[in-house]
Amino acid sequence: MTASMPDVILTIDTGTSQSKVFWKCWSQGNTELLLMGSEFLEISPHDLIDTGLAGGRPENDAFIELANGKVYVLGMKAQQMRGKPPTGLSKYEFAAYKALAIIGAIAETANLPEQFTIALAALLPYKEYQDRKAFHDLLSQNLVSFNFRGRRYSISPLVLDVKPEGAGLAQSRRNDAPQSFNHRNILVIMIGQRDASLLPFKQGTPQSGHGTRLGFEQLIEEIANRASLNLDTKDSGRLTEYIFQAQQNPILLERIARMVVTEAEIGRKVEQLQDAISQSCSRYLRDLFDWINSSLGQDLYEFDEAIISGGTSLYLKTELEDFFAQYALEPSWAMNLQDQIYRSLANPIDPVLACRVSDAFGVFKLLGGKVSRLEGVANASWGVTIAR
Repeated sequence: MTASMPDVILTIDTGTSQSKVFWKCWSQGNTELLLMGSEFLEISPHDLIDTGLAGGRPENDAFIELANGKVYVLGMKAQQMRGKPPTGLSKYEFAAYKALAIIGAIAETANLPEQFTIALAALLPYKEYQDRKAFHDLLSQNLVSFNFRGRRYSISPLVLDVKPEGAGLAQSRRNDAPQSFNHRNILVIMIGQRDASLLPFKQGTPQSGHGTRLGFEQLIEEIANRASLNLDTKDSGRLTEYIFQAQQNPILLERIARMVVTEAEIGRKVEQLQDAISQSCSRYLRDLFDWINSSLGQDLYEFDEAIISGGTSLYLKTELEDFFAQYALEPSWAMNLQDQIYRSLANPIDPVLACRVSDAFGVFKLLGGKVSRLEGVANASWGVTIAR
């Protein structure tokens, strides 16, 4: 390793449901997948001392202290803390501070010194991508000096790229068949927990993208309202998972019902939930398809290919395929990237999770290729899969 090469490379997708991160020590080591919960609280330093935050996996027990004295608790640990969500922070600020905590967690996991170098690529929803310079500058500024779990770090970013959601899917498609990509009109669709993004390409050239706040979060809110689910914070967090899984395992609707009614009322509540889910999905799909139509208009008829990803898209897979069939489009689901993820990680992961992280993995491959070129060494593994 030369002095100009990063100690760690990583790709961060700071999603609403959880942050999804691929990383590896550049000189050696396996590709790793790190997941950090989305919870984010501001607390006082006094509360931090009182609770004695120590132990556990660092991504599940994470807190950072900035140079200005602000202390934030993130992920699983924040569920148990007294604190409040920070007010007045923009989405790119949340993303930058989550990135700091993720980098700190990786440093502790890999037993890195207090000063080291990174190559980082971050993914932002298209709507937030417009603030990419502000995100870049804020993260760069705070990497100079911050504390993670009581240890001070000073980190030098040799590469700090910011990409829109869908960039990993598009670049992977381009790398797999560059001539085809450059002669076709391709639409990349990402539908996640909070946001939906559209990235169109015409003859290989990126066009203006589109983004809106229309993810699974909005569908869950509609279901909760229609089914009169008055849940506490903890059960609200479970609701998203249960609704998603109930599509394949309807018995989970009974578990939701037990959150709000007595045993004698379970049957009635399950029927109400089924009706609420049906009506809410119909409304959500109408809103989603109206947005796609209004954003792309007649261009929809000109696309040769649609690449779809994101957890919400899996929940609505049949309806999305039916919608694009109207335009003679048969969507693909980035299965090549998912196959590469399975081969690259030492431990197996769930297919739903593989779909959710495929975009981040595509950007991780792109970043690895960029670092390989900086190093001046041909690294064929980045073209197909990441070596284990």
